[in-house]
Amino acid sequence: MRPSISQPRSVGFTLIELLVVIAIIAILAGLLLPALSGAKQQAQRIKCLNNQMQLALTAALYSGDSADGLVANGELDSAGVTGQRLWVLGGYHNFVNAFTNVAYLVDRRYAAFAPYLSAKEIYKCPSDRTTYIVSRGRPVPQVRSYSMNLYLGPNADMRERLSTRYRASRKTTDITVPANTFLTQDLTPQSLCTPAFIVLMPGSGSDQFFHLPATHHNRGGVISFTDGHVEAHRWFDPKTFRSATLGQRIDHNLSAPKSRDLMWIQDRTTVVK
Repeated sequence: MRPSISQPRSVGFTLIELLVVIAIIAILAGLLLPALSGAKQQAQRIKCLNNQMQLALTAALYSGDSADGLVANGELDSAGVTGQRLWVLGGYHNFVNAFTNVAYLVDRRYAAFAPYLSAKEIYKCPSDRTTYIVSRGRPVPQVRSYSMNLYLGPNADMRERLSTRYRASRKTTDITVPANTFLTQDLTPQSLCTPAFIVLMPGSGSDQFFHLPATHHNRGGVISFTDGHVEAHRWFDPKTFRSATLGQRIDHNLSAPKSRDLMWIQDRTTVVK
C-alpha cells in the first residue's frame, strides 16, 4: 500500500484573526495620534517662544544703538519711506497690504527692525494659519502674528489710545519693572491690526479688550518681556476666546467685565505715573 502524503496546511490569517489585528492597530493609532499632536503643538510653541526671544533681542540691539531709546511703535497706514519708521509698518484693519506684504517687515525703507532682523519667518507664529482674503476672493497668508506693547515707544497716532494716568516709556530707563512689562505678544490672528498691542487700561475702557491675545497654544499664548525673558501663558476667561470666519476681522472694544485675563495683561503693560 502506498503511504499517504499529508497536504501542507495553508498559512494565512483567518477573518477573525485579521479583524483582531485591525482592532489592535486602531487602538494603538488612537493612543499614538494624540501624543503626536501634542508633540507638534509643543514644537510650535517652542518656535513661537524663540521668535519672540529674537524680537526681544532685536529691540535691545536697537535701543543700544539709539542712546537707550525705544523703537517707535503704534500705527502708520502709509507706505511712505521718508518719514518715521515703526519697528514694522502697519495700520488698522483697512490697511490690507500690512497683513500680506513681507516688505513691511524686512525692508529697511519701512521697518526699523529690518537692519537687525531680515528673516520674515520670525514675525509669524507657526500655529497661526490665518489667511487674508484679497482681490477676487484669493486667500493670502497673513505675514505677522505679533504686536508690541502700546505703552512702549508710542507714536503720535497712538496718543488717543493712551491713558494719561499711566506711564508711556520712551527709553529703556523709563521702564520701572522690566521683568513685569510685556514687550510683544502673539494675538488671536483675526484680532491683529496695528503693530501696537493696544491695551485699554483701568479708567479708559478697562472692562474691554481692544486686541485679543493668542489662544492657539493649548488655550494660551506666548509673551516676551522687556528684560528679555519669554514665557507661555494660559488663558481662562471664556471672553478671551473669540473667532471669525475666513477673511473677517474680529471687532475691537470687546466687553470683558472682571476678566482675570484682561487684568493679567493690564498688570504687565505699564504702571501708574
